[in-house]
Amino acid sequence: MHEIEAKFIVRRPGQIDRALCVLEANGFAIAPRGAARHADAYYDTVDWSLLTAGWACRVRRHHGHAEVTLKSLDDADGTVLVRSEISQPLKGHVEPAPLCIPAGPVREKLDGILGDKPLVELFRVSARRTVYDLEETAVRKTGATSLRLELDVDECRIEAEKATEKATGVLEFTELELESKTGCAADLESVAALLHDEAGLTRARFSKFERGLQAAGLEIDELLAPPQASAISESDPVLALLYHYLGEQFAVIRRQHPRALEGVDPEGVHQMRVAMRRTRAVMKSFGDILGDDVVSRFNSELRWLARNLGRARDADVTARDARATGDADAGHYEQFLAEETVSAYEHLVDILQSHRCEALEAELRRFIAAGPTSAMQEKFGGLSVADCARQFIRSALRQLLAHGDAIGPDSPAEQLHKLRIEAKRFRYLLDFFSTVQPDRWVQTTEAVKKLQDVLGEHQDAVTAQERLTDYAASVPLDEAHRDKLVVTGRLLQKEEERMAACRQQFSETWSEFKRLVA
Repeated sequence: MHEIEAKFIVRRPGQIDRALCVLEANGFAIAPRGAARHADAYYDTVDWSLLTAGWACRVRRHHGHAEVTLKSLDDADGTVLVRSEISQPLKGHVEPAPLCIPAGPVREKLDGILGDKPLVELFRVSARRTVYDLEETAVRKTGATSLRLELDVDECRIEAEKATEKATGVLEFTELELESKTGCAADLESVAALLHDEAGLTRARFSKFERGLQAAGLEIDELLAPPQASAISESDPVLALLYHYLGEQFAVIRRQHPRALEGVDPEGVHQMRVAMRRTRAVMKSFGDILGDDVVSRFNSELRWLARNLGRARDADVTARDARATGDADAGHYEQFLAEETVSAYEHLVDILQSHRCEALEAELRRFIAAGPTSAMQEKFGGLSVADCARQFIRSALRQLLAHGDAIGPDSPAEQLHKLRIEAKRFRYLLDFFSTVQPDRWVQTTEAVKKLQDVLGEHQDAVTAQERLTDYAASVPLDEAHRDKLVVTGRLLQKEEERMAACRQQFSETWSEFKRLVA
């Protein structure tokens, strides 16, 4: 059978009521069917045989029953997903791994894909689902049958074992799912447009299966086609490495764009922003080769986009740090940060869907695809990666050391922030050359990472102080709100102590950094 559905991210509770009102106003009768919980576990082989074949395997447990389902991972048609689905019930207790499936349509399909390979559990999804039945009360097309839909609101939690250090491991989100029970994809597309245009819902870009992989720190593109080592050597022209590297960063930007737009996994924003910073840093470093006009044009637009991504990223980090304090009385402040985060992502959706963003990505794609001009080849074609590495890294390090030595105990926070940005750019330059000189810059890279960690912690404390100050300004100065102000003062003091500790640690880390890079 085929499943025809459209999915949307719900950022605010009021959006659900708004969506129901929009549907009712457009001729749908709405009948609530109730709410229930279900638990899903997803499976594949250790070598991703199902994923490679284009399928996801899910076991759903609800109301004391279990069912195994295979879902295809393709056939996206605009907003609407059209996927093949094969299901069969499971009887008795279902062991999590290895999964044993009795004879039936799912088993038959799996045998043709897996052979004797066992299925192991990948991650789990728990959800509270609220269901509504929808039916058109007025048929829009002459002679057409009435369109019937099922609307599900899923409050989800994904838990996955982390495959990478930066993986979240846990994702929580609310999703609205609209499934057609009659009609075709085109009919559902028109209804989905109402939810986007009139209810202001953001279209979901990923399935729960894809989000589960993201929670683990995995991406489908990389699992299906692992990154290949660069064939460029340090004796090759630096132009070859430059355009290859810019192409890699652009691929990250495009891959993370829908993830950042959806906003479920904060790593999407983070990775897209980092790729832009790497692009800007390398373009600036090679400004003499690329041309000042090219660098200036792209730098301006990339800085604009990175700044808007930064607003969402700062909101994520500040909210995460606030939760980590464990202050039981700070719930009101965490609610303030949650609202700030939602607002930042709503603004980011407008930015990422803007013509300006589309034009920037299109221009960047064309520029990279065109490759070095004949003038570049003639003037810089004989410049090797090794020659540039020695020259560029030595110059950048000399500048970083001079600025770091100028920082004292009473230096303003802004000076440490500028050093942090410079250390990042230096790190990106090291990463650039490390793609073809992987062993040459290991010690220097590790040293600058430690420096970045300390400076980053200090800047996080500064940003948290700014957020707390904004929050305090929004709290009325009266006896009824005294407790909130007391808690805010306590949190401000914690951030002040964190900044002081970072400054002390910076002094020690800076001395160690200078020793390691000497």
